[in-house]
Amino acid sequence: MNNIFNLMKKYNCEEIYFKYDSKTNLRAIIAINNTKRGEMCSGGVRLRNYKSEDEALWDAFNLSLAMTQKCAAINANVGGGKAVIWNKKEEKTPALVKSFAKFMFKLDGRFRTAVDLGMDFKDGYIIKKECPYVEGLPQKYGGLGTEGDTTALGVIKAMRIGAEYLFGTRSLKDKIIGVQGLGNVGGYMVKFLLEEGANLIVADIDKNMITKTKKKYPSVKVVAPDKFLSTKCDILSPCAIGGIINSRTIRSLKCRMICGSANNQLENPEKDIKQLEKTRILYLPDYIVNAGGIIQAIVEMNKGKKEEAIENTKVIEKNIKYILKEYKKGKKSTLAIADELVESRLK
Repeated sequence: MNNIFNLMKKYNCEEIYFKYDSKTNLRAIIAINNTKRGEMCSGGVRLRNYKSEDEALWDAFNLSLAMTQKCAAINANVGGGKAVIWNKKEEKTPALVKSFAKFMFKLDGRFRTAVDLGMDFKDGYIIKKECPYVEGLPQKYGGLGTEGDTTALGVIKAMRIGAEYLFGTRSLKDKIIGVQGLGNVGGYMVKFLLEEGANLIVADIDKNMITKTKKKYPSVKVVAPDKFLSTKCDILSPCAIGGIINSRTIRSLKCRMICGSANNQLENPEKDIKQLEKTRILYLPDYIVNAGGIIQAIVEMNKGKKEEAIENTKVIEKNIKYILKEYKKGKKSTLAIADELVESRLK
């Protein structure tokens, strides 16, 4: 295992908490990345059967950093954090989720969360009964509803701005768009993009999700997960796990733009963005375009309404316009411009 303090230094992570429960086999990590904009931090909780402890830590560090970047980009007075649960899907029992909730409660509101990959609303409700610091639950559970639709709308708003830059029009009609991952956000992406008149290519490792999506939207074209990234399209929209854009996959990409909801899409940001620049593929930084979830969470914290959250996603359009305006000067990558924007707001 890597030296934990070296990792914290690498990701500028301020605090990290671990929990092991022998009764449920819960293995959880909460990372608080940055509190410069606010002592309270927000970020989702995900459950994955990570291959190793190092992989679980990598996810916690990267995702908490992404939350810091999102919060700073939208000028929110909230810090970035993330919780990961290293357990198999079949180990996710009410007792395990309850144990995580008690672990989180001990931070006394310093970390707030919403359900993410591998978790669902029932899990969120179990957490909320033990720990009140949860957003994004359905109205019957006292929340504003899923953050998936708000996140998807924000991504599509960014996509339109990118389309105008590349194709001269904000319309996504007849554009070939590949959506990878048909979960909470990806499912809404499919719905909204079809309403825009786009032609969709979809992929998911969960065959049930594919069957469900194809039944609901017969016009979508399904490709195998291992063929997805090499499929020709105008816009690639990663909406699943991170690290899929890397030195190995960039060589096979056949798209003009990447704009999706997945966090940490670039496996090695510094190297991968240079390779994307060489291939002339426009990359819209993930932590800028997928900020809809945290935007809604903040509105919910402040007792606002869903409509207000959707309205507030306009900040995503504003940020993308700024990034592309600077990018047009030809001096810096879109990622470098986004990073500088975040750093200025953290200061």
